[in-house]
Amino acid sequence: MKLIAQAENEPVITTPDGAQRRILSYGGGMMLVQFAFAADATSWHHSHPHEQLGYVASGEIDFVMDGEETVRLKAGGSYYVPSNVKHHITTYAPTVLIDAFTPVREDFLTT
Repeated sequence: MKLIAQAENEPVITTPDGAQRRILSYGGGMMLVQFAFAADATSWHHSHPHEQLGYVASGEIDFVMDGEETVRLKAGGSYYVPSNVKHHITTYAPTVLIDAFTPVREDFLTT
């Protein structure tokens, strides 16, 4: 459990697709995570058993999710990913995303 976090003080993990991941607060079945991407980056098309809510804090992305049309989102945009649905993003500018997961991404705590 981590009750309080200041993003710039949290350790950075570089993901396989090149994002900079910082775990923010978590506990009670919820987790908040910051992802920073360079411009012209694409995350891998993936799924996970967690529900996910995302917020575009800065930048611009195409949000791609199986069964839905691709949507261009800018700062202030948000998205929801149901459990086990494949999705990915492509960035058009340096981008910061804030993602909430439920349950907690235990895999993020160990990698």
